[in-house]
Formats: sequence, C-alpha cells, structure tokens
Amino acid sequence: MGICLLFVLLGFGRSKTIYFLSGVLFVGFLLINLVVRGINVPIATWFVEQFERKDAFLPGYGSAWYVVGLLILCLLIRDVYSLSAGVIVFAFGDSASTIFGSMGRRPLFYNPRKTLEGTLAFFALSLLSFFFIGWNAVPLALFAALVESFPLGIDDNLTIPLACSLFFYLL
Repeated sequence: MGICLLFVLLGFGRSKTIYFLSGVLFVGFLLINLVVRGINVPIATWFVEQFERKDAFLPGYGSAWYVVGLLILCLLIRDVYSLSAGVIVFAFGDSASTIFGSMGRRPLFYNPRKTLEGTLAFFALSLLSFFFIGWNAVPLALFAALVESFPLGIDDNLTIPLACSLFFYLL
C-alpha cells in the first residue's frame, strides 16, 4: 500500500492523494461492516486472511489504522518530498521492524516486546527516504525508529506518522 501511495503521490500530487486515501478508507469501512455482519465479501475476506493479525480487535482493524496513518501524513505534511520521505519511513520502516523484529532475539531493555533487530531494520530501511530529503533522512529514521520502539500504548500506525510530521514541523 505504501509503494502504491508513493506512486499516486508523485503522479497526482498531495490533494488527489488525500482524496484517494479518503475513498480507500470509506470503502474499507463499508467492507469491514459487511464482514462483521457475516457477509462474505471475497476481496475483503482475502485481505483479512492475508494481512490482518490473528489477534485483531475487528477484521480490517490494522489495515484501517494504516490508511488513517497515511492520511495523517498527507494532511500534516505539505511538501511532497517530505511527505514521500514520511511514506517511505512508515511503509518500509514499519514493515521491516515487524518482519525482522519477529525473528529477533535481543529484546530492548526499555520495551521487551520489541527487539533490537526490529528497531535496527526500521532504521535501516527508513534510510531509503534519503532519495527524497537527503541527509535529513538519518535523524528522521533515528527519531521514527525510537518512537516506534517505545511502549506508548498507542498503535504505531498513528505514532509513526505523527513522529514524522513532528520531525518535519521542527525541521
């Protein structure tokens, strides 16, 4: 979804990307509603089976928050290059932390639910944002990786976009 959004953003601009994400969120909520009511919607069911965590509160819960996080980025960051960097951090960094973190063996001393391997993977893949913002990618990747690793009690689909937005606001 992050890569798709990056193409939409670079091809059509920020405003149309906001409309696109709003539409995706609206259709997604309709599909979630149908699935919760017990109606089999093949595409929605497939997405839930493939991408949703087994312990999710509702079907599509994580996906909905992911789209909300992307929408937060688009609403709070105006510059297309900074926004693209935020999308890279959110899409690649968060995915890498989940994949490598699940295989990690060294829990963080301040959050035993996260691993050093996951945090380092988040940082490393977030550095791809260099192609949009240059050397500012290093502090952005570090800040976002740290925020993602802290036990804040808030879904990281919200904290990462907010951290990226705060970074660019302070920059």
